[in-house]
Amino acid sequence: MIACFESDQNAKPADRGAGAAAGSRRVPSGRVIAAATCVSLALSLELPKAVADPIADFYRGKMIELDVGTGVGGGYDANARLVARHLGRFIPGHPTIVVDNLPGGGGIRAANVLFNRSSRDGLTIGTFSNAMITEPLLGSGQAMFEPDKFLWLGSATREDAVCVVARSSGVTSWSGLQDKEIIVGTAAPGTTTYMFPVMLRNMFGAKFTPVSGYPDGGQIDLAFARGEVQSVCQTYSSLKVAHRDWLQGGLASAIIALGFHRIPDLPWLETVSELATSEEQKEVLKVILAPTLAGRPLVVPPGVPQDRVDVLRHAFSAMVDDPSFRADAGRLGMDIQPAAGQEIDALVKHIYALPADVIAKTRMIVSRVLTK
Repeated sequence: MIACFESDQNAKPADRGAGAAAGSRRVPSGRVIAAATCVSLALSLELPKAVADPIADFYRGKMIELDVGTGVGGGYDANARLVARHLGRFIPGHPTIVVDNLPGGGGIRAANVLFNRSSRDGLTIGTFSNAMITEPLLGSGQAMFEPDKFLWLGSATREDAVCVVARSSGVTSWSGLQDKEIIVGTAAPGTTTYMFPVMLRNMFGAKFTPVSGYPDGGQIDLAFARGEVQSVCQTYSSLKVAHRDWLQGGLASAIIALGFHRIPDLPWLETVSELATSEEQKEVLKVILAPTLAGRPLVVPPGVPQDRVDVLRHAFSAMVDDPSFRADAGRLGMDIQPAAGQEIDALVKHIYALPADVIAKTRMIVSRVLTK
């Protein structure tokens, strides 16, 4: 509340009295200006209270549900709970964020639910395996969602992969991998542990012989440690956390990186993107490597109002640069290499606009070892 007090030191007492009696005294021009200025100031100071923030008003006192496409524990769940602890601070209205686990189908269940059944008001966020980006193109056919219609908020980390080969194999470089057959452990066809080495063989001549049937990456790692297989292709973040000794202790050599850019910790290691020599190869790699950019993505379903999507994206970008968020991530052993929602969105839309023959060739390249 603004109180304005006026004073006319030049007015005569008789004038004041006469004005009061007659109610018609002429106010000096200086007082008119002062009064107008006071009113203007009062309005300007009161204006912020009168103009509401619809986004803050919407989120204030609300709860955002963050659906995770895995069970409790593991990388995706840990990443979701890290985000849940911090993201609300950067959203106007500061809503509470709670995590709900929806495991099943390697992320397919959560993606299906988010796309088809979740609310479209900005109060439901999801995260699931980055392989869901290409599941409708290269996967099992169980996808009931369209990745190019999701609204991607961003990822706190990229999930570049690396192929490592046991030193005991005698292969210590990419060129050596093109000269000698190496047994690589993989999970089922359709997983990145299978697609990456098969792609390297079919497109670039790596002499990988895949042995599939391992249920997950952990079992492949055990097989590598026991000498059952000579190579494994997995995310660098997993290798760094669980098997740092493989590289530092000289048990294995990193042969090739799988991502769009070189891994900061291994700047000397060539990426498969650098091997592409034709436009077709580059487009095929965009499809295969799209999950590495998405990392551990956050999305909202289609239909959420654009102003809320913009606010959530901005909040996510602010969060990943926040020192307390990064310190919390560091305590969990997580590297922060953010990918913006717009960057992921642009790549997803690009690969879903590719010609059908490029997609068909990509599917063939990652599905089985081709005979020359």
